[in-house]
Amino acid sequence: MRTVRRGTFETNSSSTHSITMCMESDYEKWKNGEMYWHRWNDELVSKEEFEKEMAKSREEFIADNPDFDENNEEWKEELDQYINEDKMYYTYEEFNDYDYIEYETFVDTFETPQGEKVVSFGYYGSDY
Repeated sequence: MRTVRRGTFETNSSSTHSITMCMESDYEKWKNGEMYWHRWNDELVSKEEFEKEMAKSREEFIADNPDFDENNEEWKEELDQYINEDKMYYTYEEFNDYDYIEYETFVDTFETPQGEKVVSFGYYGSDY
């Protein structure tokens, strides 16, 4: 094995896998719709941060399309497609529907010696 990036374990496997670790309280907030899972950073982010990023994406789209008309259904569809083209943020329910793209999801919990409850979750698979 060769280290390519610090803090990252890599193999030459063709499988896909992801793991996110968080405090149980954040995991519960995610389940309750107060947080979103950021796919590319493998982290939970607040609803406010998610909304801020969505507003930023919307502004970028409108800036790139000066003829944008939010009353026009075709423009609305294009905006929606632009925002969701490379889906980065997932609700708890969306994450657990990840198997629609042939991934299995998992969740496990443990308690630290200090009594903190930690949750690990992620996905894995090779049919992508």
